[in-house]
Amino acid sequence: MYFSTEGVILKRKNFGEADRIVTIYTRDNGKISALAKGVRRPRSKKAGHLELGSWCKIFVARGKNLDLLTEVETKRAFGIADFSEEKAKRIYHLLELVDALTPEHQKNLAVFILLVQYLKKCVQEDDFNLVSSVFKVKLTSMLGFFSSHSITTSKTQKFFESLQHDEFEKIKERFRLSQKSQLKLLSFLDSMIESLTQQKLKTVRFLD
Repeated sequence: MYFSTEGVILKRKNFGEADRIVTIYTRDNGKISALAKGVRRPRSKKAGHLELGSWCKIFVARGKNLDLLTEVETKRAFGIADFSEEKAKRIYHLLELVDALTPEHQKNLAVFILLVQYLKKCVQEDDFNLVSSVFKVKLTSMLGFFSSHSITTSKTQKFFESLQHDEFEKIKERFRLSQKSQLKLLSFLDSMIESLTQQKLKTVRFLD
């Protein structure tokens, strides 16, 4: 059985002599893992389409133990276009968050759309602390891990309610956080996510 969908490359690891197992967050199937055969060979046509952060059209054959990635076509290579080391670090951070918080084979269209939207913002926006904070609040709320209603202080609740529900542009216009406040917010969100996943976020230490 074959299926086609689109997805974002979250991570990959070498397998065998020339293959890779690729983890992809897809539009129609949630997070999946698939074997990409021969992609580490110099002449592989798939290799260039499987960079971390790439948004791709994929064709997959269902396998007994592991699905097989048969075709892949890049829609947008977020980690490659206008490349800079700083942008790459930002992109990898969002990928790690989605990989850490989502189960396999559980469709969540809202999470897929959010990921693509905020990968674009990693490239377009200067204030990554705000991008990261809003993404974390929206992602954890979509997955049922966080709600602004759990905040007891009225003023703080309204702030998190805006981060949870409003568009990024509106949040950006409405709030002007000091660097100290931004770092405090990020520390709170990262601690919450690490508590949920029971593991340290590896990409945090690479962010400025």
